[in-house]
Amino acid sequence: MGDRILVTGATGRVGGALANLLMKADFELRIATRKPAKVSEKLKQSVETVLFDYEDNSTFGPALKGINKLFLTVRPGDNHSDAFAIPVIDEAKKSGVKHIVALTAMGVEQDETFMLRKLERYIENSGIPFTHLRPNWFMQNFDSGFIHADILKTSSIHLPASDAKISFVDVRDIAEVAFTVLSSDKHYGKAYTLTGNESLTHYDVAAKISALIGKKVSYVPLSEGHAKEILTQSGTPEELIERWIQFFRKVRSGFCSPVTSDIESILGRKPVLFDQYVNDYGEFWN
Repeated sequence: MGDRILVTGATGRVGGALANLLMKADFELRIATRKPAKVSEKLKQSVETVLFDYEDNSTFGPALKGINKLFLTVRPGDNHSDAFAIPVIDEAKKSGVKHIVALTAMGVEQDETFMLRKLERYIENSGIPFTHLRPNWFMQNFDSGFIHADILKTSSIHLPASDAKISFVDVRDIAEVAFTVLSSDKHYGKAYTLTGNESLTHYDVAAKISALIGKKVSYVPLSEGHAKEILTQSGTPEELIERWIQFFRKVRSGFCSPVTSDIESILGRKPVLFDQYVNDYGEFWN
């Protein structure tokens, strides 16, 4: 009998793309979700789903029963998501999970107080073989969420990023790396920082989207104070505002600009370029 893989976060960009790859390869797959019907609709086919809610520990055991490998994502936008995930890791150990692949973020290893690094440490100390995937900012943030809405509404990207560069990574590459890592025991105990093959400013991003759609998209750098004001007026919780502001301080410092070779070393090919991403997703900006 082959590995049985539990995927969390399948309604998200990475988890959804990974689930599709696993289904195409005929892996025994189970999706852990609070909304089973939404998963089936998103993945456009029938798949085994199980109720899973980080706020309900009673859902962890049934979700992990008979599972060999776990793809773990935590609740987005939560400064305490490590605390909610710790009982899942404990249950995974009790259930006999043999490999945890955790989706965290670029650079978390540089701050032992950050919740995603706390999560990594707990997994490392659990005794379960692990692989950490640490992606940079997703290219797909420009075709979804508040940045996408901003482009459609104002033909602009408003962010407090100054002229800093980011080595944006395509979600499809992250999912393919996760698939490869889950398919082998060669990646136990490893941590991979996943970036694109080039580092771009938001001026570059706006120019590339403009060139494709034939309509001007501008980048408007915001001051930190202006960004806070906009977020406060939108009703964003103070804790999330502070986390977002701290993130862009790191962006402006050059924290997100390095390019790594991890995707190429794992997949045997170069990462998707931003030009290719824009070409593939052009319909989202028209």
